[in-house]
Amino acid sequence: MNEYLRAIGFSKIRNLKQMNELLNDIIGHPTSRSITTIGAGVSLVQLTKEYGDSYGISVIGEYDESNHLIIEHSFPYVLGSTTKYEDSIIVEAHSDKEAYAGVSETNSIGIPLIFFLQNITDYVRHKWSNDYDHPFHQVSYSALSTDGRILLGIDKDEEQIRLEETGQKNRNRLLAAAREGDADAIENLTLEDIDLYSSISKRAKTEDIYSIVDSCLIPYGINSEQYSVIGTIQNIRTFQNPVTGDSLYQLLVDVNEFTIDILINAIDILGEPMVGRRFKGSVWMQGYIFLP
Repeated sequence: MNEYLRAIGFSKIRNLKQMNELLNDIIGHPTSRSITTIGAGVSLVQLTKEYGDSYGISVIGEYDESNHLIIEHSFPYVLGSTTKYEDSIIVEAHSDKEAYAGVSETNSIGIPLIFFLQNITDYVRHKWSNDYDHPFHQVSYSALSTDGRILLGIDKDEEQIRLEETGQKNRNRLLAAAREGDADAIENLTLEDIDLYSSISKRAKTEDIYSIVDSCLIPYGINSEQYSVIGTIQNIRTFQNPVTGDSLYQLLVDVNEFTIDILINAIDILGEPMVGRRFKGSVWMQGYIFLP
């Protein structure tokens, strides 16, 4: 069972019997169905059931000769509300199942971002129908969380905001140049990191760490698609799972000019979400790529 089912409201699923009942309902009453041929007599199918206007569960499997669905795996999802253009998005297959991970270079966070691909059959159909790989550029990011807490925001005046925006634009420019092999850009980034480390070390002696670290997005755990996030809440939507009655929060979180929609069960979040406050938690990163 996927541990992130509770993030979309299925917190009471405890055993395989309950999980099978849920999967049978999805197979019998899907909201959408996508099928593509992946070989002689083999069809890959993705059945999706929406439980709200932006979240649900997808089932991945194959139809056999008797038109019987053989389930390979399933996953909960939440759709992002914004679309981001990336210079390059690479898609790699998981080794253990018919699933894929996307890798994108995002200047604002400074590291390659790895996410679980949501529209699997769309990508597989595109892959099989093209003799060569087309680059992907547009993606909608989202994430599920089972552990979050709300932190107070950091008050900033207009001058601080202006300086941060200018500094971030300059850093993005340096990161782009460094990826092209610019030695001066690499040296400047190294010096900036040294100065930043020195400044944080001094401030940490007298200040709380969360008043120093405004936002972050760093790999978390052994799963390459999981991250630890701190970011400012820009928008809040509330849902109630129509099957279980669980209350859910969908938070649009800004992490250093990188926005992501995070869905979390109300029972898994500590504190009251409000615009301007910060979300801190671990997330499973997902993405929906737009095919050329």
